Amino acid sequence: MRRKVRRGGGGGEGTAVSALAPQSTSSSSQSSSASSSPASAASSVRVNTEKLDSLMDVVGELVIVQSQLQESARGAVGGTAGGAAGGDGSPLTRNLAQLGRITKELQRTAMALRMVPIKPMFQRIGRVVRDLSRECDKRVRFTTSGDETEIDRTVVEEIVDPLVHMVRNAVDHGLEPSEARVAAGKDAVGKISLGAAHEGSTLVIELRDDGRGLDLEKILAKARKQGLVAGDARLAPEEITSLIFLPGFSTADKVTSVSGRGVGMDVVRRNIERLGGHITIESAAGAGSTFRIRLPLTTAIIDGLLVRVGPDHFILPSTSVRMALRPVRASLASIQAREGRREALDHRGKILPLHRLHRRFGIVDAVEDPTAGIVVIVENGDRAYALLVDELVNKQEVVVKNLGGFLQNLPGAAGVAGGAILGDGNIALILDPASLYAA
Repeated sequence: MRRKVRRGGGGGEGTAVSALAPQSTSSSSQSSSASSSPASAASSVRVNTEKLDSLMDVVGELVIVQSQLQESARGAVGGTAGGAAGGDGSPLTRNLAQLGRITKELQRTAMALRMVPIKPMFQRIGRVVRDLSRECDKRVRFTTSGDETEIDRTVVEEIVDPLVHMVRNAVDHGLEPSEARVAAGKDAVGKISLGAAHEGSTLVIELRDDGRGLDLEKILAKARKQGLVAGDARLAPEEITSLIFLPGFSTADKVTSVSGRGVGMDVVRRNIERLGGHITIESAAGAGSTFRIRLPLTTAIIDGLLVRVGPDHFILPSTSVRMALRPVRASLASIQAREGRREALDHRGKILPLHRLHRRFGIVDAVEDPTAGIVVIVENGDRAYALLVDELVNKQEVVVKNLGGFLQNLPGAAGVAGGAILGDGNIALILDPASLYAA
């Protein structure tokens, strides 16, 4: 696994959508076309997306070379951090600092060129809601916010299908018929809202409806019937809610053109996690549900925690790392799993599965005693586990490289999202916390 690489030198207005008034969706598209004035067209230029990808690749190479230069500078002053990054006042230090600033600015510019407004996707979802309201014979008011929020174009292409599936569920399962809503004291017109906003380097997409909410009793009963949950198991509400993400799980009683087609929320979550994101649910009986998706703004460059296991290095996305600690003997425990007893960690009263990276990837000469190593607490959505590593190295920004066919013969490949070239020329695997230990 250790290889050396040598290198040379805003918010949109709400749009009502219903089976009775489908024409109301046209207002947003009209305003959009009106804003495309000749003046704005003259100040822009069309660029092939392949050229943008090439630019991002070159910027990525620059980030790698900068990291290698900093590593070489540290070695030149005896391996201390003071020479290259500590501000010793030498010309080398000043030049490296200037290179770092220029690289950062170029990186931000290149990433900005890949960003596109989320509004066209929201408009597409609006048309889906309009068609579904007719098909399901339900009156629906669809509103959006944060239409001008921008996201990496590759991410927006991948998130459309999961959102369409979630909207189908909201219209078909979530919203009640008008008669039932009126009888429950609600507005006859159901409401679905879709919003987007930036939170740091993360995009948050929120889908909300004011329907019946998740039927926890029905979900639990169906899970028991399918053998997914033991008959005597006691589950907390959030644990029952998470059952809808199990493969093949569905509460649909019949197959229609809208739902019950075998493509469930497990596919939605898997697609979101493949992008480095996660999804959470909040639901209240009779009040509706809120699905919240968190995604990285770009998948080209990530902030990561570099860890060492034996002689090898791995990178964990910083967005999934909650904390790291050196465990004490008293915190080590075990839990019963399908395959038998499993190691666990008692962390602040919560029992977390404890996994060993060296076993997953067949690494020798790694720490065996958890109290002699470091445990990283990893969270992804509503799931959390503890990961045993030998050492925390540092936090750094890395360029994600597609490893392609290299992963086919790699033990544990299912938990790898890509690779990164480190400053010393070694390759580190970027781990996917969601699929690394899906169980």
